Amino acid sequence: MKTKLSSINLLIELSRPENSDFLAEFTDINYKKYSLIYSPGHERDLVFIVKKGRLRLYLAVEDKDFSLAILEPGDIYATHTRAHVETLEDVTLMVMPTAKLHSYMALHPTLSRTIIRILGELLKQSFSIIDSLVFKDIKQRLTDFFLYEAEHNGSRDKGGTTIKLDLTTTQLAAIIGSSRQTVSTIVGAMLKDSVLEKKHRNVYVIPNIDLLRNYGHI
Repeated sequence: MKTKLSSINLLIELSRPENSDFLAEFTDINYKKYSLIYSPGHERDLVFIVKKGRLRLYLAVEDKDFSLAILEPGDIYATHTRAHVETLEDVTLMVMPTAKLHSYMALHPTLSRTIIRILGELLKQSFSIIDSLVFKDIKQRLTDFFLYEAEHNGSRDKGGTTIKLDLTTTQLAAIIGSSRQTVSTIVGAMLKDSVLEKKHRNVYVIPNIDLLRNYGHI
């Protein structure tokens, strides 16, 4: 299950000399870990770029929530959506009024094309999430999540691929659209079947990526 919204790191784009004036227009804001920082109906219409840390983007329906993605450094998002934004770590955001971003994009077509590409990836990711929730069972979604983390955030050595999940079981369950109990049961089965090894709290080793990849289809 893909969790990152875009493959384009906007921080890299904004570090180019021609974008220095635009970069200076952002205001840095710091938030503590596990803070709900934006909700639907937020009073200010802002665009933000993640400068440091990770955040969870999710929808809340009655007593359930459904994760859309994990926002990481270089990702861009807005406060005026139907989604909630919660910090998973201490984070730093670069914030700007949406109207100011629109004005700058109108005058700078190169950056405008980059942001439009990012928005296109956001739409593609949204359809991917819907497809995963509708057509894949929980075991496959959890397997896909571990595979994604291994590929993008894992460290490899002769013992396998090590991943650190700075998530509670409840948060992990929300990301894949399941319950805490079900996720605990499946992770327990993965450990028993040796497709995962638990090294420390929230630290797992994947001894064999191909074995894990096939596990979701068993």
